[in-house]
Amino acid sequence: MISVIVPARNEEEWIARCLRSLKEQKYDGEYEIIVVDGNSDDRTPEIAGKYADKVYSAHPKGPAGARDLGAKKAKYKILAFTDADCVVSPYWLSRIEQDMKGDVIAVGGVIKPYRGRLIDRIMFKINSDWWVRISARLGIYQLYGNNCAYRKDKFMKAGGFCTKLSFFEDTDLSMKICKIGKVIIDKHMWIKTSTRRFREMGYAKLFRINLDAFICTLLKKPIKTEYFAKKR
Repeated sequence: MISVIVPARNEEEWIARCLRSLKEQKYDGEYEIIVVDGNSDDRTPEIAGKYADKVYSAHPKGPAGARDLGAKKAKYKILAFTDADCVVSPYWLSRIEQDMKGDVIAVGGVIKPYRGRLIDRIMFKINSDWWVRISARLGIYQLYGNNCAYRKDKFMKAGGFCTKLSFFEDTDLSMKICKIGKVIIDKHMWIKTSTRRFREMGYAKLFRINLDAFICTLLKKPIKTEYFAKKR
C-alpha cells in the first residue's frame, strides 16, 4: 500500500501525462495519488482532479513544502514521490513495493529523458544513472525527489524535505535518511522527465550548479543557489 505524492505548479501541459502513467500502473496493491498544487494560475488543479484521489491547493515553500504536505496527508505507510513533468515506468510501484521489503527504509531510482535528444540520453545516463549508483557505493546517496520512496515513519523522523533549501533538498534528505537505516538504489526503478530546464540552461551550467550544491552538502555549508526555487 503506497501513497504517491506529486507537487505541481502551472503544469497543465504535463500533469495529465504524469497522472495517467500512475493510474495505468501494473500493480495489484492499493495506492493513492495525492497532488499538492502550489496555487497554479492555469488548469493544473482542474486536470489533476480528473486523475488524483486527493488534490490540495496550498502555497507551500516550493516542491519541498509540497512534498511534506502531501506526506502528512498520506494514509499509507510507504511514501512515493515523483514530479508533475515526469512519466513513471509501468512497474514503478511494483518495484517500490518489492524494494521496500525487509529492512530497507528508502529507495531511489534512475532518471531518463522524456523524448530526449542523443545528448540528453548520454548526459542523463552519466549524471542520473551511473553517477547515482556509483556514489551510493561510496555511501553518498542521492534519491531524486522525482523518483524516490520512503517509509513514512522514517521520513518523518528524518524531518522530511528541508523547506529552507532552494533546491537539493532531495540529496539533503537522502544523506539524513541513510543514517537511520538501509537505503538502496534500484536501476530498474526508472522514470522519464522533461528536458526543458536542461535545454534552457545547458548541461555545463547545470553541472556547475549541482556540483557546487553537492560540495556544500558534503561540507554542511549553506546552498546559496536560487535557480530551482525560481523555475518551479
